[in-house]
Amino acid sequence: MQTVFNKLKQHLTLKVILPLSFSFLLTSCFYSGKYIAAYTVQDKNKNKNTREITIDFINQLADKYALSKDPKFNGIDTLGFFGQPYHYFKFWFEQKDTNTIVKLDYWGTFGSRKKKPYKDFFNELDDFMKETFIIIDQDIKEENNSKKK
Repeated sequence: MQTVFNKLKQHLTLKVILPLSFSFLLTSCFYSGKYIAAYTVQDKNKNKNTREITIDFINQLADKYALSKDPKFNGIDTLGFFGQPYHYFKFWFEQKDTNTIVKLDYWGTFGSRKKKPYKDFFNELDDFMKETFIIIDQDIKEENNSKKK
């Protein structure tokens, strides 16, 4: 047992321990999180397409929050956006019977743990969905390491 401890002690020098502890300290200060939402909606206004209305609003939100468009989704109804420094938003649509399902998959790292990045973005999207459509089902899952009040 003593030899195992001595070998471990030899390998865990200050050159290894110091950078490792510094990186743990830094990662505990930064935000990382996931936000997955699915809205099953029914149109209040039958004259306009649910996808078009939602895509227009998402593009307006992306402009407001200075998100960069992901070019790999050009030409299809899936939208992808990059936020600074490491945040990614993906929106897509599914059809179930006569209802449309609007899905959002977000992941992000590096932000303030005290003030969650893009919290206002998610709130505005949620408000828009509730005001514009009849919500049949809403499923939101959020995982993050933000500070609890």
